[in-house]
Amino acid sequence: MTPYYADEAVTLHHGDALDVLRTLPDASVDAVVTDPPYGLADHHPRVIATALAAWLAGDRDHVPDGKGFMGRNWDRFVPPPALWDECWRVLKPGGHLLAFAAPRTADLMGMSARLAGFEIRDGIDWVFASGFPKGQDIGKAIDRMRAEDRPAVLRITAYLAEARRRVGVTHKAIDDAFGFNGMAVHWTTQKRAACVPTVEQWERLRGLLGFDNEMDAEVARLNGRKGEVGKNFAAREVVGSRHAGLGAGSSSVFLRGAAGVDERGHVAITAPASDAAKRWHGWNTSLKPAREPIIVARKSTGFNTTAANVLEHGTGALNIDACRTTAGQDYRNKCASVVGLDSNRNGDAYGECAREDSAHPDGRWPTNVVFGHDCPDQCRPGCPVGELGETARFFPVFRYEAKATSAERPRVNGVAHPTVKPLDLMRWLVRLVTPTAGTVLEPFAGSGTTAEACALEGLHCIAVEREADYLPLITARLTKALQPALDLGAVA
Repeated sequence: MTPYYADEAVTLHHGDALDVLRTLPDASVDAVVTDPPYGLADHHPRVIATALAAWLAGDRDHVPDGKGFMGRNWDRFVPPPALWDECWRVLKPGGHLLAFAAPRTADLMGMSARLAGFEIRDGIDWVFASGFPKGQDIGKAIDRMRAEDRPAVLRITAYLAEARRRVGVTHKAIDDAFGFNGMAVHWTTQKRAACVPTVEQWERLRGLLGFDNEMDAEVARLNGRKGEVGKNFAAREVVGSRHAGLGAGSSSVFLRGAAGVDERGHVAITAPASDAAKRWHGWNTSLKPAREPIIVARKSTGFNTTAANVLEHGTGALNIDACRTTAGQDYRNKCASVVGLDSNRNGDAYGECAREDSAHPDGRWPTNVVFGHDCPDQCRPGCPVGELGETARFFPVFRYEAKATSAERPRVNGVAHPTVKPLDLMRWLVRLVTPTAGTVLEPFAGSGTTAEACALEGLHCIAVEREADYLPLITARLTKALQPALDLGAVA
């Protein structure tokens, strides 16, 4: 297959990852480091169960329909086992897979890789503090509800329930007619989930249930109110304001001009109006995004011991010393998004955030190691890690790295990628699992961060990207990354 772009460090292919990987030789790459689609579509559990059943039955490339992150079709589900089958095949024995995932779909990502033969060895958390809360404020949501419309809504659902009963049409038959799964119950219930069909759906329901035009005007009126907030929301008292920015480390997006944001970039803080909203004030639907798990898996077949495999293939082990937390990495004041750093005895703390009881590589437990002090003064006699630096004793359990800055988000012809990973994070990851001068496979190149990381670390990267719009982003990134080396060569 002719690559889209190639130099000494990177070979970039344009095409579907599964198609391209099938052209690569067996056992030809040392590691797979990838940022695959997270599959954030809101699939019903039955859809997920159907996908798992299909995979187990041998339909290994089954992917449900839907749209995921920002409505993107490519993010409708996690990669199926067929993709990981090919990753497993092209990896050398003992080769590692590092795959990013979302907290809510990491179980599916891991299962898909397991079904391809990967052994899940561990996990790393990418921790960041700049995630913007995306949950729903329950108190506000209650006040937004048009409680004054509730009696009219229940009259319409009662009317539809009677029409359905009269002609003997089941809820399933209604759902099947619309291609829905459970919507008919919402149109005919008197419970909290009752809702009014759209005008178009109302007309289609008339054809199924044969009702008259008695409720037509009310259905049209309620549909005309969709998007409006309830009177309780308008009655909320303004008690303060806050900045609408996305927080430190972000690209200073202030959302000026958005609804509720003034010319200073401030948004009003309001107090709940209704009794129900007061009851649920301070409740939300999700946590603040602050971590993404990285699955650590290995092709654990074809060898007897890791030591022998390293000598034969150069793969199977993790380069811990090249990825320790060192004194040069300043994590001070950046640990707020990690719960339980104080005396958690898990060996994954860093920075001057708290006193730690942390695990040493030799298995002993130092007492209250305080960052900024020399390790030998704090540990038992014979502590072996003093010469490695005050924080170098820590293994890579999690990695704090702020989200990619605007400088790391290339834009070409008005196109930018929505899910760019930080370059330093990707350099750290490829170092962890790839032998010197080894080859890394990235089946989902995106904007090319993994490819650039490999180039800067002296590794070779085979990258694949399906979306043509992103190819110029990758080549622009690589040209910029390699330019200093080219300039030095010209001077020499």
